Amino acid sequence: MLATYFLMLREGLEAALIIGIVGAYLVKINRRDALPKVALGVATAVGLSIAVGLGVALTIQELPPVLQETLEGLAAVLAVAILTWMLFWMRRQGRALKGELEHGVDRALTANSTRALVGLAFIAVIREGVETVLFLIPILSFHGTGLDTVAGGILGLASAVVFGWAIFIAGVRINLRRFFTITGTVLIFVSAGLVGFAIHEFGEAGLIANTGTAFNLQPILPDNGPLGSILRGLFGYRTAPTPLEVLGYLAYLVPVLILFIVDRPLIRRQPAVAG
Repeated sequence: MLATYFLMLREGLEAALIIGIVGAYLVKINRRDALPKVALGVATAVGLSIAVGLGVALTIQELPPVLQETLEGLAAVLAVAILTWMLFWMRRQGRALKGELEHGVDRALTANSTRALVGLAFIAVIREGVETVLFLIPILSFHGTGLDTVAGGILGLASAVVFGWAIFIAGVRINLRRFFTITGTVLIFVSAGLVGFAIHEFGEAGLIANTGTAFNLQPILPDNGPLGSILRGLFGYRTAPTPLEVLGYLAYLVPVLILFIVDRPLIRRQPAVAG
């Protein structure tokens, strides 16, 4: 539940911020008439993201077990790669994003292009949607499609809508840098868990040798207990992982987490990024 909550919260808020910037700029320049075009782009992107997600999920379910495990492992690797790139991209380019979006709106309005304005909103949301779909495939496979997992995603998306409304409609000031740092750190741990999950799936498919037990914490910290369930849901905790799964988890987590934390002061030293 927690993994899907944080994923949907961050991805939903990123999309809300982008659309909020575009909408606020249109209101600022007195072009409210263009808002329905933005709404059309958003609705189209959301609908397509849902369709792609359902299509991929149904397709995977119809495949033989070996292919299912292989594709789920590949989806986990791809999701980790994309999310990691997006975390650092947002960290470095976030300040320039507002100016880039407003410039794109100006170009679309100058050209009097409905397609360009719809496309601007569509691309902004579909990017988050596809990323979310890729990330949810391995998460749902690992945690299952139980009520708590689905509820976590719904609550995360609802929270993103509330945050977006609070920022752009109610004028509430939120420290977005701190918010994205906290959620980004949590998602790095989630991603590390997915690296271990990918190794497990590739081992189940017979693609790699993934045998042995690094340690067994079942008697001390079972994954179906109160704390174990939280750790499993958030960080991909397993009571008896293989040595290769532990190695993969740490090989991703340690360098990425250090780079993410160390990267914070670098932004303040780069005034050119501020746009």
